[in-house]
Amino acid sequence: MTLVAPEVEVRLLRAFRRAATCVPAYRTLLTEHRAVASQVVDSASFSRLCPLTSKHNTFNRFELDQICVAGGMRGLAGVLTSSGQGGRFSFGLTTRAQASAGADFIDQALDTAFQIRARSTLAINCLPMGVGFSSHVMTVATTSVREDMALGLVRAFGGHYDQILLVGDPLFLKRLTDRARDEGVDWSRYRINVVVGEDIFGEHFRTYLATCLGLDVDRPQNGYVLSSFGVGELGLHLCYETPATIAVHRAASTDQGLARELLAAGDQATPPPMIFAFDPLRTFMEIVAPDCHGYGRLTISMLDDETPLPLLRYQTGDVARLLDAVEAAELVSRRGIVLPADLPPMLLALKGRDRDALPNGSQLSVYRDVLYADQAIARRLSGAFRLVFTGTACTMHVQLTGDARQEPADEQALLHQFPDRARPMRLVLWPYARFPFGMCLDYERKFSHYVPGETNPPEV
Repeated sequence: MTLVAPEVEVRLLRAFRRAATCVPAYRTLLTEHRAVASQVVDSASFSRLCPLTSKHNTFNRFELDQICVAGGMRGLAGVLTSSGQGGRFSFGLTTRAQASAGADFIDQALDTAFQIRARSTLAINCLPMGVGFSSHVMTVATTSVREDMALGLVRAFGGHYDQILLVGDPLFLKRLTDRARDEGVDWSRYRINVVVGEDIFGEHFRTYLATCLGLDVDRPQNGYVLSSFGVGELGLHLCYETPATIAVHRAASTDQGLARELLAAGDQATPPPMIFAFDPLRTFMEIVAPDCHGYGRLTISMLDDETPLPLLRYQTGDVARLLDAVEAAELVSRRGIVLPADLPPMLLALKGRDRDALPNGSQLSVYRDVLYADQAIARRLSGAFRLVFTGTACTMHVQLTGDARQEPADEQALLHQFPDRARPMRLVLWPYARFPFGMCLDYERKFSHYVPGETNPPEV
């Protein structure tokens, strides 16, 4: 069992006792689980005795005031909604004190990543669904999914700042860079950094996005593309990449031996999980029901004892594994890989959502990333696709950009990029307006790349 630092254990027990005492729904769950609060005396007994929670047995079962600390619904500063992709929303609640502290947390995290205190920074928030953040240091402009607005801000304000920070999800950042190319935006005039949220992505996408923005992926000191993992009901930036974790992931993406030894992921049909750092004083991470390689259900307990909505042992629907940072650093060093900085002490390997597993044994992330393997082809694609399975054989439907013409060689060129076990039986490129699943692509909602039981549309 992984040793838990004393300070982490103190915070965990304090969060547990607060929920057990002050949250009606949690008391009900403890009773139903036959968990006796007085018997929870350390992290081991917490993990052994306390119930698992999820959207299903919290937000879908109880009224909101029953999930909150008594009186927690009064004096809220903000509410963050989930995507609602499962048919019902969950919520993250923020008090005014938390909102102020949250800005400090974002500033500290982004200063560590991008030195925002030393460089004047314009942060352009292109995240969908009303996801916002504030800062005591940066200038924050929130555009949601308006690429015209974001580029207007770049032109009007970019030259007045030392750097620009773009924040968005992969599909929208693809659209943003497409429009910037069409309008002749010269990204070299600015120092650019990027935080990508909402979905995991592969190294082909990172390289494509960096190239569009004039960045060199392997020289992060000049600007780089960072992934950030958050959950609406838990908070933003729960896990995050660093230049060192990115370097390890890039190495594992081309070195199957490293991927196998470090991440148990040497099979090309199941790409290397993303490698994230996290703060153990903010989140207590568990992996429940691990498989033989250590991957199981990511389970998070938030340790903020000011939150009005305490969520403990909350399962996000993601599959992950905890990594030993010392062992990882030694392994990377033995293989002669030079990192741009030290690896953070707490590491998590994240495969993605459990629903991203596909009938052929592969994962959605393989199909997302292949679209960016050939950058010339990628420029003609919107990034949206749909997989339709018949048994284990799939057809991949891919949307072209609005002005792109179908090149006869593109389908075969894309198919060639797939590992054998994940290669689609057929690949169909659709003109933008004829893409049969396009009505769902509005960039405000998460696009569904696979819907179990769906059949192929007629090709007309």
